[in-house]
Amino acid sequence: MKILILEDEMHQYNVLRHMLEDIMPSALLIGPIPTVSEARHFFLSHSEADIIIADIQLNDGLSFDALSCAPDNIPIIFITAHEEYALRAFEYNSLSYLLKPIDNDKLCTALKKAQRLITANTQPVSRRVPTLPKKGKFRERFMVKTVKGEKMIPISGIRYFVSEQKNTYLKLLDNTSYPINIPLEKLSAMLDPQRFMRVNRKYIVPLEQVTETERLSNGKEKLILKGDNPPEIIISRTRRNEVGEWIK
Repeated sequence: MKILILEDEMHQYNVLRHMLEDIMPSALLIGPIPTVSEARHFFLSHSEADIIIADIQLNDGLSFDALSCAPDNIPIIFITAHEEYALRAFEYNSLSYLLKPIDNDKLCTALKKAQRLITANTQPVSRRVPTLPKKGKFRERFMVKTVKGEKMIPISGIRYFVSEQKNTYLKLLDNTSYPINIPLEKLSAMLDPQRFMRVNRKYIVPLEQVTETERLSNGKEKLILKGDNPPEIIISRTRRNEVGEWIK
């Protein structure tokens, strides 16, 4: 288990190191990395870590600026003296938000949660994919609520589904959107996998709306949709091969 530590105070790092050596003696600790620029270089150089433990305020800025370059499947434990960044932290792959001074029991709980998540992500796909409906039982339409009542939306009119702030929205070809009370995980099991795919933790897209993929300078891969003002959809690193085969 490789644990990357973003921390600019050596005293805090040493406290954390001693705790980690007691909780996970076999773990390999990487760091401390004290600056945003060094952390960004770590991620862009494709160096690997299983868990990230990050202070928020580093020597040259906020660690968020570096974590935006991190793979989106690595759990992050934030450890900070500042409460005001909690909401922003959960825009990233935040697993826990711990305040200094570090509580040993809370750190232990956060690490156990991270290990469970890593184990789930490394299981064979056949064990992780939700059970699909039988052939011919995939959703062909959705009923959404409007100010005038209810409206039927055929799947042919859907541009994509997106999860934002714990809500799921159905986005139409005319760029109007409607909330639907179905989490993405359940939604993906309702849709024909030959026509729809969940490409990251926020988006499910229909194949007919995909035009191409684009490799970015930071090593990530972007999915390009038809139409004006498409959203920025970064393909999850763990799904790149699957998405590539699906598009082909």
